[in-house]
Amino acid sequence: MTQNSELVLTHCFVCQSDEFEQISLNQNLLDASDFCEFGAKNIGFPYVLTTCQKCGHSAIQTDNPCLLPTRKHDFIKYGEPIEHYPNVSLILRELSLDFNDTSIHTFSYKDFQLANFLAKDLNISDINLNDHAGCSDDWLPVVSRDGNKQNPLPLERFITEIDNSEKSNQLILITRFFDHVANHDLIQKILRLSSPTRHIVFDLNDYERLFELGTLEFIWNERRNLFWRSHLESILQKHNLKYLMFSYESHEVSPTLTGIISEKLMVKPKAIATEVAISSAPNLTEKLITLRQLWQGKLGTTHRLGIIGASHKGVSLAQFILSNHVQYSLHDDKEALRGKTPPVNPPLGFHLVSGFDFSDYSHVAITTTLAIAEKIIPKLRASGYTNEILDFDGQKLD
Repeated sequence: MTQNSELVLTHCFVCQSDEFEQISLNQNLLDASDFCEFGAKNIGFPYVLTTCQKCGHSAIQTDNPCLLPTRKHDFIKYGEPIEHYPNVSLILRELSLDFNDTSIHTFSYKDFQLANFLAKDLNISDINLNDHAGCSDDWLPVVSRDGNKQNPLPLERFITEIDNSEKSNQLILITRFFDHVANHDLIQKILRLSSPTRHIVFDLNDYERLFELGTLEFIWNERRNLFWRSHLESILQKHNLKYLMFSYESHEVSPTLTGIISEKLMVKPKAIATEVAISSAPNLTEKLITLRQLWQGKLGTTHRLGIIGASHKGVSLAQFILSNHVQYSLHDDKEALRGKTPPVNPPLGFHLVSGFDFSDYSHVAITTTLAIAEKIIPKLRASGYTNEILDFDGQKLD
């Protein structure tokens, strides 16, 4: 049930095995956030969803050379959840740091909210709000004149900023890095920043719990590593690091893992890194095939589908779930996306949600959060739309 790929697959990030189950996501894909200025030309790449047959780690592989897919353009930015901030602050207080002699360093604009919260809550005055993550194009491989590979410039700037801190302690905030990074060396370079005076706060999606929810909406081609908690712990243990991780979620936030890496944590690193046993197989290949068949059964050549929500999930639905014959349009009210070209080519166009007439559409898919969907559905029904309203997984929303 797998599909062959011409890609040369890399080794598993977790156990280094080169044995994978795989299925093509599609050919000639752009990254899901690759909205661009009208008329710009971008190059697409093939993407493959893989599951390691030894440890069960799932990843997305491609010959796209970008080492860290973040966002393609600066005008695309998304907010971050804040519910876990007090817990992070509580754990950092237990490290007994001198916060008057501590600096905060952000990797991405997504860390700014947490940085400001910690600065206020812990009374830290030295706060460095910098978006080192930048855009995907900043993370292309760099080769010196003598042919040697170099660190991407954003990583060099981030490390240099931390090295130049005049404070005795540094808090390093790095959001949504581990599941987006496409290069194993970059993970190691970030983990090597940990020291008795350097403390790392990170978060990523809790893919183990997302698998349990039975949805595939979390699979975007910019998320290269769908880490289970045990897989990430195995990597941290191999570096002999002390860490704490906790998970959280809410009505508006999908399951998320947050972690603190610090030598001052009152936990002992395991003497020997745990070998990760094969997970209860997420069966992503079979689930993806089943989802494609479900949508294919719903949408014939005469049907019209409106996809509401162009941020990642809506684009992914069009990229690697829907058949090529499907007549669909893409919709989003975000001001930043107006006048931009999406990373897919909707046969029925890219439009606003507000004021659009869906009355002649056979189906509408809402790929936003449930909280936003609950606001959209009554408006759709009030406008006279009477046909099916579905989520990413083809399930009815009302």
